[in-house]
Amino acid sequence: MNNSKVIISILCLFLILFSCKETNEKTELNENDNWKEDTQVLKKIENVHFTFPSKGMAFNKKEQYVKECFDAIKENSEIIKLSEFKDTIFIRFLRSRQESGVYTGQKSSGSAWPHIKTLYVVANENQKPPIKHELMHLMSMLEWGYENPSSNWVNEGLGTFAENNCNGLNVAQIYRYLLETNKLIPIELLTSDFYNQPDMIGYHQSAYIVEHLITNFSIEKLKRLWSEGFTKFEDIYNVPFSKVKLDLEKKVLEKYPIAPEIDWEKFNEGCE
Repeated sequence: MNNSKVIISILCLFLILFSCKETNEKTELNENDNWKEDTQVLKKIENVHFTFPSKGMAFNKKEQYVKECFDAIKENSEIIKLSEFKDTIFIRFLRSRQESGVYTGQKSSGSAWPHIKTLYVVANENQKPPIKHELMHLMSMLEWGYENPSSNWVNEGLGTFAENNCNGLNVAQIYRYLLETNKLIPIELLTSDFYNQPDMIGYHQSAYIVEHLITNFSIEKLKRLWSEGFTKFEDIYNVPFSKVKLDLEKKVLEKYPIAPEIDWEKFNEGCE
């Protein structure tokens, strides 16, 4: 090898080494510039893209949570009469409500974002992820579109009915207690100002109404109520809501003659 080739080889080697060093210096995490490492694990299973923190409780229980997600998709599909749900969706498990606030702007335990086909749920030692409830929101909105504003109660009632368990009680039992203790919210408020009503009452009251509508009428009528709104209730069901309310309360009284005893102050803190 002549001298010119040797010099060129040395220069090339020097440039490669310098480039690698510069790259390492640029990509190395500097603790003084406020950047923090946030590692995740990702996996696509069938039509679902899962994201979990790379360590901690949610990571350790990821196989269980994946199974719960697919079980929820199956059970929710049965509730809203879908032969199958094949839409590609993204489910992201988060470590805390604070982290949820960073990603969604809402410090909630779960939220569904149909426009990006994404579900965010919090899973930690103190928070059971509301998988079935939030998946029902995502699935129904992807299948039916956004609900009419006067049907917010239908959307939240559907998600709550999908879960159908709060502190060991189903939605019918909770409705029976609300009926017994005169805590039920007038339907005019549920349909016009749902999100300003007490959560534990509004969600469970709506859930039992939704259960009754699904059980005693077709899912097609519920879909119409979802999109057309409460003002069309009588046109859709061929009966006024007041009559439906009498019927569903008769049924819940027959099924649960004695209302369950609930420590309302503790119950009102939320579902475990």
